[in-house]
Order: sequence, then structure tokens, then C-alpha cells
Amino acid sequence: MKKVAFYTLGCKVNQYESQLLADMFKNKGWQVVSEEDPADVYIVNSCSVTRLADRKSRQYLRRMKRVNPSACMIIAGCYPQTNPDEVREIEEVDIILGTADKLRAVELAEEFLEGRDVPSCTVEKPYADSAVYVDHQGCGASESRTRALIKVQEGCNRFCSYCVIPYARGPIRSRPLESILSEAEDLIGRGYHELVLTGINTALYGTEGGSSEPSGIHNVIAAISQLGGDFRIRLSSLEPTVVNAAYVEKLFAFGKLCHHLHLSVQSGSDRIIKAMNRRYTSEEYMDIVRALRSFDPDYGITTDIITGFPGETEEDFGQSLELVRRAKYLKVHGFPYSRRPHTKAADMAGQIAPPVKKERNRILIAEADRVSLEFRQGLEGKPMRVLAEEQTEVEGRLLWKGRASNYTPVYFPWDGDIANTFIDLTAAEPVLDGVYGRKENQ
Repeated sequence: MKKVAFYTLGCKVNQYESQLLADMFKNKGWQVVSEEDPADVYIVNSCSVTRLADRKSRQYLRRMKRVNPSACMIIAGCYPQTNPDEVREIEEVDIILGTADKLRAVELAEEFLEGRDVPSCTVEKPYADSAVYVDHQGCGASESRTRALIKVQEGCNRFCSYCVIPYARGPIRSRPLESILSEAEDLIGRGYHELVLTGINTALYGTEGGSSEPSGIHNVIAAISQLGGDFRIRLSSLEPTVVNAAYVEKLFAFGKLCHHLHLSVQSGSDRIIKAMNRRYTSEEYMDIVRALRSFDPDYGITTDIITGFPGETEEDFGQSLELVRRAKYLKVHGFPYSRRPHTKAADMAGQIAPPVKKERNRILIAEADRVSLEFRQGLEGKPMRVLAEEQTEVEGRLLWKGRASNYTPVYFPWDGDIANTFIDLTAAEPVLDGVYGRKENQ
């Protein structure tokens, strides 16, 4: 039996598409093995959000080629789509696939191993040529034994000045609602208790016809909520470039929707937000935060923040730190600014020296960790419905780990196998990245 291994970088959409590819290989009689195992074909499903992601792709290909020199090495997705000339210089690569062609990996891998001629590089479709969502009727990508991803949307037309993704993924294309519902129903029937709706810019679902009102994703949530079964729905993210406080208040009507949102703010400085071509101010962003916390004081909010964007001063950076304190985030993903091809920010004056970017990111993460601890301390004594996922060792004890509706990791003792089961607990003191949980009668 031929073997294939996947190395997936970047977003949840990439995770979804890797699972879809894995299913396609399995249907052809292949065995899917882990990324470090011996294989006939190695596939890098690449990300190009940062230079670090590009470097990880190159390093993996070179490492696995040394392990198995006769293997077919494929790199697919955003990195070759945005920088095909650089990828062509990677000697270990046999097949290069752009984002529009990555699902050809099965046929091309088989042809390559049969000794037939295959195109070495198929980065064919530029941004403007991708106008329709190509629905491959996926079966959902498992993030764990309990959670499954459902891709609902592709592409973005926001063109934030630092972001290469519109050039890698193309314009907005929305998946047909009936296809989404079919996949959701299948996943619920297979026992998943959490469905994560994901896309390149999920809030843009249904707006490709010119509508400025992001009602589409609202309709998706409403339709899935009507399906039978004990499950919850999680949005992987909502962009404040698209939604506002009035819009998110409409989401409060859905009892199955988790009390957690990932809202990428990127900076706390209005001057930098404007230079990033983000379409809100820090106060408009905080209006969304206040609306969420007015509905539920323990609403989990996570975010992304870039440090060292071109022209960022110490004052600008200080405003980002202040926003972290005001928003009381559960988790902040901090990133030093990474210069990306095609983007306006790459040519901006005032590029920040790498050591400065790195130090600001260190300070940001330290402050975010302190704020997260305060948020989690405030959960103590409050009830939480936790979806148990797996057992893990915490401070020498074997505990179950799960997540609450607000995305807080919860660690708790329990006898027996309770994976993929909802458990009612009370939050106790913080530990690691989450909190301890105890049975409600303890």
C-alpha cells in the first residue's frame, strides 16, 4: 500500500483542505501516515502569512528528502501561489501546486510514481480568475475526536496592506448552504459535538453579490442550529473589518453558538490601523468587545496583534498594550511584522528593525499572558459546560482536558473514558493556559 504524509501549516482552512486531500488519497487505496513517517509522497500544504511559514515549508521538504530520497515531494497552496519563482529554487521539490490546483495532488502523485511526465509547476490561476466556489463535498476535517471543521467560504477582498492572502486565495466565493448543511448533518450523525465554521474571511460569506451586510454567515448559523442533536457551533473568527457591534448582537439569539469569538485587531493604534487598511477604529473595535461582554461577562475573546508594523512608534505600541488590557483577552497571538510580496506595506517607509519587532512582541505576549490570567481568575466558581477531549498530565496528575463554550481550556479529574462527552463543571483556579474544573457538587 502506497503511503502519503501531510505537513500542514497555517490556518484552519488549510487543515480542512489537508483532510479533504487525505480522504481523496484514502479513496484511491493509499495509507495516510504521520508527517515524520516514511512515505512515498510528502505533501506540504503551505502558508505564506509570514516568512517563518515559508521557511518551515522549505525545511520540512529538505529534511524528509534526506529521510527518503526516492519520495515524491509536493508543495501546494499559498507559498507557491504568491512566490512561485522562489519555490522553484527548492531543489527537493518535484511538484508545485497553487491554491486552485492543490486538489490535483492525488492524480499527479500517482502519475509521478508511475514514471509519467507531470507538470512540475501548476500555479495557473491568478486572483481575478477565481470567481466561483469549487465544492468538493468534503466530509469535514477533524480537529480532535470532538471537533470538526466545516469550510464555508473562500477568498477575501479586504486587501489589508500587510496581507498576502487575497493574492493567494482570490476573491470571495461562498459555499452553497445546502452543501454546508449536508456536511454538518453528516458530522453530527458521526458523533461530533462541536462544529467549527471556518473560511478565509468567514464574515464575508454571501457578500460576493455586492451586499455590504454580512447576513450570510448569520443565515448559515441559523440553518445549522435547526439540525437535531446535542452539539454546539463555533465560529473560527469574525473580522471587525466586516462586522460591528450591532451585527454581533444578532448572534446572541443562537443558543448553540459558543460564547467565543476570534476578533483580529492587529493594532491598538488608530494611525497604524488606518495604515494597515483596516476599516475600523480602536473604539469601534471596543464597541464589539463591550457588546459581547454585556451579553456575557465571561465571553471568550481571542485576537491577533502585529508588532513592528512599518512606522509603528513606541506610542503606537503602547496603545496596543493598552487595548490588550481593556479587552481582557483570553488569548493573544502576537506576531512580529513580516514583509510579504505584493503587499503595500512591503514598500512603506519606516520599516522596523527585526530586534525591535522581536522585543515588542516579547513584551506584548508577556502582558497578554498577565491579562489572560486575570480573565481566567475571574471565572472561578462559575459553571461551565465542558466538552471533554483527551487525557493529559498536569503537575504530575493525569487529568481530562476539554474546552468550555468560551474556549477556555479546562483540566479536571474523571474516571472512565469520557472523550466527546459534555460535562458540567465549576471553574476553579487557573492552571497552564486554562483553569482547573471540579464537579458541581464538590
